[in-house]
Amino acid sequence: MWAVIGVWECDPEVLGVLRRQLPAMAEGKLEVPGFVHGTWTVDGHMMQVYADEVSARRYHQDMIRQGAVERPGQRCIVWDVAEVGAESGVGRADEES
Repeated sequence: MWAVIGVWECDPEVLGVLRRQLPAMAEGKLEVPGFVHGTWTVDGHMMQVYADEVSARRYHQDMIRQGAVERPGQRCIVWDVAEVGAESGVGRADEES
């Protein structure tokens, strides 16, 4: 699996708008090819996991091309793709039994 990791520093007014958009942003990723799961924080951080490197890099580049990484009132600190080395989660042991 591969992850797309983003960290932003946002102006307060932009952060308020982004917080209201979080549910829609998360829901919208369900149809993105290769998307496995994601986490969005209320302070401008996100990590999305993809099934394969091609899907992760495609999403990463699409967001750059669309201008979604750098917008007025938000400064991108990290926008990267990384291979996932391990995963954990509540209930995973139960699921595997």
